[in-house]
Amino acid sequence: MKTFVRIAGCVGALWGCAVAAQEDFRPSAERAQGYVEPAREDEPRRHKSSSRADTGLYAQLGGGAEGYTGQLAPRMEAGFAYGAAVGYRPIPFMAVELGYNGSLNDVDVDGNGRGGSLGSGPDVVRSGGQALVVGNFTETRLQPYAVTGLGIDDYNIRHDAQGRLFGFEDDTSGYVPAGLGLRYQVNKLITADARVSYNFLFDQGFAPTSATPNALDGRYMGTLQIGGTY
Repeated sequence: MKTFVRIAGCVGALWGCAVAAQEDFRPSAERAQGYVEPAREDEPRRHKSSSRADTGLYAQLGGGAEGYTGQLAPRMEAGFAYGAAVGYRPIPFMAVELGYNGSLNDVDVDGNGRGGSLGSGPDVVRSGGQALVVGNFTETRLQPYAVTGLGIDDYNIRHDAQGRLFGFEDDTSGYVPAGLGLRYQVNKLITADARVSYNFLFDQGFAPTSATPNALDGRYMGTLQIGGTY
């Protein structure tokens, strides 16, 4: 009997030690809320993804093609376009931009689509400036975006004597650009940009038209540009 009591006592003592070893000594509030051990200070911190687009000052230049629509289309042939821009992106989703753009176009004196320009070389040299607001749709390195703003054009007609004879003349007027683009941040510095836009012209006094101008008598442009963010 004594031996049995001693064995029972030993088993009880061992059981008590095991229970004590597993006992949760945390405060009751922590046990109830599910306490999670904080990360150690020596663990590496997570950095922002390198795929995010950069903010700050940027510049770009490039070239493409430009043409006219509506009743201007038969009188103006598509030509080479070029441009440069400087902008500032205060936040990833928005930028403001100042740009210069121009084009070289031949005219169709008869409006019959068979050519017949005023002379050798480009007949209309256009130079313009614009102020734009750029709205980005994403915050990644590949950014589709939309642009709008206000611009002004100066049209210079080459071969002036023939130009006046067929109704073309030098002119200055404004326009409202609206466009879409796709910008890619190649690396920390270099960017590539593709943009198409339609410009609503305030008037078309540089070219002869037979009817009252409307919004469909405008200008379209497509450009590819390379630049950098600083």
